[in-house]
Amino acid sequence: MPTLQRDGLRIDYADAGQGPPVLLVHSSASSHRQWRKLAERLSPRCRVVAPNLRGCGDTTAWHAQRPQTLADAAEVVLALVDGLHLRAPLRLVGHSFGAAVALQAARVLGERVAKLALFEPMLPGLLQGAGRREAAAETQALHQQLGRLGRAGAWLAAAERFVEYFSGDGAWAALPAEQRRQIADALPHNLHEWDAAMSVQRGDAFDGVSALGLLMHGRATRRALIEMVDVLHARFGHWQHARVAGGHMAPLTHADAINRLIADFLDEAPMCAVDAALVFSAV
Repeated sequence: MPTLQRDGLRIDYADAGQGPPVLLVHSSASSHRQWRKLAERLSPRCRVVAPNLRGCGDTTAWHAQRPQTLADAAEVVLALVDGLHLRAPLRLVGHSFGAAVALQAARVLGERVAKLALFEPMLPGLLQGAGRREAAAETQALHQQLGRLGRAGAWLAAAERFVEYFSGDGAWAALPAEQRRQIADALPHNLHEWDAAMSVQRGDAFDGVSALGLLMHGRATRRALIEMVDVLHARFGHWQHARVAGGHMAPLTHADAINRLIADFLDEAPMCAVDAALVFSAV
């Protein structure tokens, strides 16, 4: 995979296809490989760029000299846009923390971003800013537990808690030992991402975003994650809002359906072209 060196930051990324640029931003404890199927779908007509976030693949890890911010995390996307001379109109796609990063990048890039497809942006700081106390307490408890386990070096236990929350009860038991270890190895970088995501924010923190948007959440996801989408939808009421089959990891567990939804949105296909049994408008 190619790498970009810019301002002391090394970025590992995938780059395929020709045409209007689309940037795909992966979730925590993952990599740009999570978007392989979507990239294959889009690359015949688009240039698809999918970076590894900080600490993933060969991308420079966060230095930990201070807490990471969302602006720090978004530097990966912004550096690729400038370093690869990606021209507007840009389209950004993100999942979980990657969706939060994509949203922050869209705020900075402003009118250069035409479309923004976000699956359950991981922004618990929005819950606090919007007064969603119960949901905010749920995510704060998870953050604190992961932090305690990480500081104790109990990364497998932290990985179990992480997977059970985001993939659903019983998901950890279904994973093979090798995949459990891979997730545990990725979690030290995830704690820095929590620092960025937990910062208290109001919905108007993203007032610089001018793109058309698609907000998605799974019908079987955690309530706190749905409330993050609700807060954003209250701010961007003109965006499309869709509930889909599956939970927080639907971009992986229901990849074909989610990828079709995203591709239709990026291609400006009407919502009614999507299987109505799978996707429902939500208000």
